[in-house]
Amino acid sequence: MEGWKLLIAFGWLVSTSEGDDPKNILILGGNGFIGAATSERLIAKGNNLVLLNRGNWYWDSQFTVKPHVKHLTCDRQRQLLYCEDLHRLKDTVYFDVVIDFSAYHFEAVEDVLELLKGKIGRYIYISSDSVYEVCQKNHSEPSQESDAVRPFTSEERLLMTGKDDYGHRKLECEEVLVKQRKEGGVPYVLLRLPDVIGPRDNTYRWWMYQMWLKLSGYLERQISIPKFLLNQKLSFVYSLDVADMLVQLTDSDLKNFDNAYNLGTDEMPTLLEVLESMRKHLRVENIPIPVNDSNDAIYLFPSVKLGPIDSSKAKTLLNWRPTSFDNISKQTISFYESAIRNKDFDLARKEIIKNMQAYFTKQPHNVLYGLNGVYGIKYPDTHEEL
Repeated sequence: MEGWKLLIAFGWLVSTSEGDDPKNILILGGNGFIGAATSERLIAKGNNLVLLNRGNWYWDSQFTVKPHVKHLTCDRQRQLLYCEDLHRLKDTVYFDVVIDFSAYHFEAVEDVLELLKGKIGRYIYISSDSVYEVCQKNHSEPSQESDAVRPFTSEERLLMTGKDDYGHRKLECEEVLVKQRKEGGVPYVLLRLPDVIGPRDNTYRWWMYQMWLKLSGYLERQISIPKFLLNQKLSFVYSLDVADMLVQLTDSDLKNFDNAYNLGTDEMPTLLEVLESMRKHLRVENIPIPVNDSNDAIYLFPSVKLGPIDSSKAKTLLNWRPTSFDNISKQTISFYESAIRNKDFDLARKEIIKNMQAYFTKQPHNVLYGLNGVYGIKYPDTHEEL
């Protein structure tokens, strides 16, 4: 079988030449939120997946993903130089696609490109709209891809970097991919995501708002909108839409590669509109959502200051067709309403309960009373804090 090798060490029959199907895909991360959803879709299509991460399996990914992939336990902060399994694998496998969820430092991207030099067909990097926070955007409209230009002077760059270190580092990762491509390197796509919402979110932000509404009768701190956010338009993206786009990009031709794309919903709701949507689908319309002008007002969205993003480029070139915000809200709420009762998500349930106890009441047992009163759940069986 010309072009195929049997990898005895890994029990795989894989293609070592471009263009064959199924594909060999290296996913850096892939065990939580968008990554797990993407892995599930790629597995269903019959691809050969290698997942490289630190070995944590979030939500139910240990059941839906782990048994169907080759898993390499490596910490990218220690460099891939120390990942012996990947060193052995690189000599026998050509990766048609690398999908990078986990690079937060430019050195991590450089490590992959150096170690797998000549062994990668395309590189898809999951970036963030935080990159615009360190750039010289000079208009008040939604951010476009062309706005990701750093200030010209070193003084201005240093000032911007100090405002958003995360955005600075994500942009540095992008810059590595752009530079290597100009030198004849790997085709790339940069996906700049705003606040991501959907099932299995490890930040728990949406779920915390949802529980804040549901348990409001048991909590001292009532839900509210910070005054400065009252009219601020926000951008979101649905985790499952991103997963679908990633699958599309693994199969597409390369004509629209070597580009950055914003991915967001068509709607740009305010935080009040987001909470009103939650309230509607939770059927708790009687709960007020007042404006809070105090300095200690809690808010979980947005994570950026420069406002929403413009996704028209992705719609034109990638046929990006996002789910409506109302449907995202409905589906996400349904998932978390089920998750609070699902014993398979016990670790996530403990985390959300601890968060509710820490931030929304001075009487932690009230959260447990609320779980019993609202959901009929005696969790845990005692009234002690988790």
